[in-house]
Amino acid sequence: MTCRRFPGKAEREAGSAALTTAIIFPAVGLLFLALLQAVMVSVAGDIALSAAEEGLRVARAHHGTTAQGRTAAVQFARAEPVLRSPVATVTGSTTVTVRVTGSAPTIMPGVHIDITRTVRGARERFTIPGRP
Repeated sequence: MTCRRFPGKAEREAGSAALTTAIIFPAVGLLFLALLQAVMVSVAGDIALSAAEEGLRVARAHHGTTAQGRTAAVQFARAEPVLRSPVATVTGSTTVTVRVTGSAPTIMPGVHIDITRTVRGARERFTIPGRP
């Protein structure tokens, strides 16, 4: 028989598991959502960088133009749905610069995460030894 003045351990801890779950579950959920958001931002950044590199590859080719580079970058970015609203700009004559911008998908409503990646490279040109 237990004394009512000094309840046993089981009586003192009644409901503590539910309370612990109610406190820890939202924290674990938020950490999971934050991790998922970080992955989406990282993948969107990688897609923007790859699209910019593709645009640079096309634009700096011997007969490539800035318009071809822009088209190649946007087509590459749109092939993957992770980078939203991709826009590419290509500038330069001897050094070509390609910038791809867009946004990453977000879990939280009202949050907008911009992604921008820029690459540069020299335009290819063929030379003949002994001539400038």
